[in-house]
Amino acid sequence: MPVAQPLSFPVTNPAGFALLDSEPAFDPTRHLALEMPETRISLHDLGYGDEEIALCPSDLGITSPFRVLSDEGAACMLEVARLLSAHATSNFRIERLVRGGTYRSRFLRDLSLSPDVCDWISRILGAPVLPHTIPHQLGHLNYNPEKIGTNVDKWHTDTLRIDYVMFVTDPTKVKGGEFQYFQGTKHEMKALADAGRPIPAGRIVSPSLPGAGYAVLQQGNMVVHRAKALTEPAERITMVNGYVPGEIGYPDFTRYDQLYLVDPRHVVTEKYTRHVAWMGREMLRDRIDHPAYSEDRSLDAAHFDRLSALFAEAASQIRNADNAHAEHFGDGE
Repeated sequence: MPVAQPLSFPVTNPAGFALLDSEPAFDPTRHLALEMPETRISLHDLGYGDEEIALCPSDLGITSPFRVLSDEGAACMLEVARLLSAHATSNFRIERLVRGGTYRSRFLRDLSLSPDVCDWISRILGAPVLPHTIPHQLGHLNYNPEKIGTNVDKWHTDTLRIDYVMFVTDPTKVKGGEFQYFQGTKHEMKALADAGRPIPAGRIVSPSLPGAGYAVLQQGNMVVHRAKALTEPAERITMVNGYVPGEIGYPDFTRYDQLYLVDPRHVVTEKYTRHVAWMGREMLRDRIDHPAYSEDRSLDAAHFDRLSALFAEAASQIRNADNAHAEHFGDGE
């Protein structure tokens, strides 16, 4: 499949999203220290079968920790995250978070859109990626709850395919607050949650991240994960940056109904519509640029069927958003 053309970041900010007055400027030569992870956990390792994996851009499940930011870059990222904390909101999973930070911070925007990081993520994944076409899926920040013992985030899968979870604060200097993932499939996790059964401790993995600016890369819609509670007062901040497959044609896991529950109403429909329109544009561009001279009319009919299904699903999600309910697997304890 040909690689899609990136979708440019919006030239105007939505109402209510003003840029920070003062912040560091992102400099990839000083702020990045990209390293490769030592190990890759495959979707096969997690228990997925060939049929489901064939619908994914890569067989990667999740990596071991790898470095993204230099010490200076991590310090700048922490400064920006603290500035943005004044805009923290709450939702059904997370007590304190900032979404849409790339509208407010040039540093966060430039890091999230960085071609150097994007190329690096493509290398790790083993498939081309592009920065996510929905700005609220870029540079998502999670902050620790005020109450000790409350999990930062519940067990869940993401509504985007590919993302890295990076510690902005140093995880070695706090008690608790671990990022964890389930060594199994989302179907197994659902069965456990539906039955009200606890997650076997031996199937919960807590990667050891050595410091601020280190991350794990995952196919977030396939890997069940969460962030644990702090056990002592401390500052804990992570950043999640999303990507889309560079090759158009894989199923889209963007869930408008879930975005509708957490993002500003005057922004959510526009950004989702723009994302779907981009996918349609790239599907049409591929067909225009690569004509298939064939007597088999079914090939062309199937192409329009895929386009029709894409737009019909988007229209259905938008119309039915009022029926949305929060989806997660709870705290699992």
